[in-house]
Amino acid sequence: MCGIWARTRFDAAVDPAELLFPVRQLAHRGPDGYGWYADAGCALLHTRLSIIDLSGGSQPLESFDGRWVGIVNGELYDFEAIREELRHDGVSFRTRSDSEALLNLFASRGAHALNGLSGEFAFVFYDRVGKRLVFGRDPMGVKPLFFDRRDDVFTLASETKALGEATPEFDPGYLNTFLAHMMEPPRTALANAHHIWPGRVYTLDLKTRELRWERYADLPLFRARTLAGPEAEARVETALRASIRRRLRADVEVGTYLSGGIDSALVAALASEEGAAPHAFTVGFNDRDFDESSEAARIASDLGLRHSMVQLTARNFMPSLIRSIVAFENPITNPHGAAKNLLASLAGQHVRVVLSGEGADECFGGYAYLRVKKLKSFVARHPSLGRNAIASFLARERLQSLKHLDGASTAHDAMTARHFGGFSPVLFGRLVKSRWYRHLTRESLADRASEIAVSLARNLMSELPAENLDDWDLNAWLSFRVDLLHYILANVGDRQEMSHSIEGRTPFLDPQVLDVAGRIRENSLLRGLREKHVLRKIAGRRLHRDHSHRVKKPFFAPIKYLYLRENREAVEFYLGRAEEAAPWLDWRHIRHVLRSDRRQASSALEGNIVSLRLTLFSLGVLREHLRKTPSLPEPRGFKIPLGVSELAPYRKSVS
Repeated sequence: MCGIWARTRFDAAVDPAELLFPVRQLAHRGPDGYGWYADAGCALLHTRLSIIDLSGGSQPLESFDGRWVGIVNGELYDFEAIREELRHDGVSFRTRSDSEALLNLFASRGAHALNGLSGEFAFVFYDRVGKRLVFGRDPMGVKPLFFDRRDDVFTLASETKALGEATPEFDPGYLNTFLAHMMEPPRTALANAHHIWPGRVYTLDLKTRELRWERYADLPLFRARTLAGPEAEARVETALRASIRRRLRADVEVGTYLSGGIDSALVAALASEEGAAPHAFTVGFNDRDFDESSEAARIASDLGLRHSMVQLTARNFMPSLIRSIVAFENPITNPHGAAKNLLASLAGQHVRVVLSGEGADECFGGYAYLRVKKLKSFVARHPSLGRNAIASFLARERLQSLKHLDGASTAHDAMTARHFGGFSPVLFGRLVKSRWYRHLTRESLADRASEIAVSLARNLMSELPAENLDDWDLNAWLSFRVDLLHYILANVGDRQEMSHSIEGRTPFLDPQVLDVAGRIRENSLLRGLREKHVLRKIAGRRLHRDHSHRVKKPFFAPIKYLYLRENREAVEFYLGRAEEAAPWLDWRHIRHVLRSDRRQASSALEGNIVSLRLTLFSLGVLREHLRKTPSLPEPRGFKIPLGVSELAPYRKSVS
């Protein structure tokens, strides 16, 4: 796990002094050292967190034929087998690192050889002969990579805070979309920063300035769903066990998160069966609606694991929240990033690698909207039961869905169906009311929703033949490419972990696990109204029934701390910064709405006003701190350079 950065100036060479800013900004991603390469065409920078080949894996790396210089962030788990294959083809290696295997695989076989790799990675390769930059990221987008293109300069970085030195300029279209409770990747909150779309290899020709891309891997969706029952359980267990075994491979200790839910518990159980006995880490809350620390402690005890816990409290909430927002680099609507950042801080005191359960909900039918859709379909077939059944179910699911995933609104169904093969994605059901949106932005929500639909449909069609589209896979694709990619993998994944210099690994997002999950029948994923049926069956053979059959709790954090008297001054300060960051919003109306928000610590957790306050607060934090990174820990392995001359001793000897 590392930080990577690259820049080319089309009309001039990159000044080595330009590397000083990104090495500071990415120090937390690579505290064990850094290396760089520059010639007349481009400059590459790599900050290193040592996981594999501790003594010999420094970067940038040179390909076996000397043509390519490369930098990689992440892990390639089947790299040893790839090295042996390439050796038979006459490829030589200088290190034992998995990153060199990825570089040489591409250099010898091309982009399509990356298809099917077991790994979580982002890469930038520079062709010194052809004067090209080639870059991309893993098909799930576990590891981040962003680009910023201007008239005379093109920059790539693991985090947007490393793209440029200026005060961040926010994208009005993106922020208005976010205020509507939607996201629209590949856009980000910053006006000139864009996601590299997962599963693609991009090529920038430095002579013609042409940027093009090709797909090297697809999401393992849209398959014939033929697996069910014991066969599905056996296939999932085999694939998940192999995925965990691969992710236990490291030259440092590997730990695991343990929330109390079945996803992390199953990962911990299978890791233990592989002989790992990982150190388990849990964050707790002094609010029974959120806290699962006692369940996690019992699971750890049953599995015989070392177990450490930390609690999110009124005292540590605000610094943890600010740190998490700076790490995420995006506005928020829920403070769970604060809890994950605190948890990552705990884990970082003990290990450098940690396993997590992200992706299980998307793969195995874990979200509330699937249960809502199934219940609505049942009621439609049995109208005598009436709509009270749906209302009763939603009342029980309020904490689970918080109106984010229940798909309750049908206001945009007709419009979205035109763009998605006749199906209406439930994701659009969480959009705010039109009047509320207009009061905030002075825009039409219908127009905004249509623009979002067009953008998402365009990206969907780049990954999916239209004739294969069905309702289940459409909603799964949106879950993968909107919430998981743009929010979950960052705000409760990579960005929070790397702010404390630890690597997160996601066993559920391994290509082999996803391939099996994509073939399982819907009634084996969702049995009745019980989510993740297959995983529960597998977990039931290892965990006490009280754990394997528990009602799912979301990983959320209490909003009530935002309203504490001791936090009032900080909240008001950052709300003022938000007004500077987004002057196009209707602040007269917004200020009136916020003044009317008299919620106390015991207030309900949902509501447009609460969401608005937290979104604007986080925007103000970004305005104040995004490029300053004041709350990130000092790097532990090297001195941040104070001048260009101090870079020289660390320069990678690539001739």
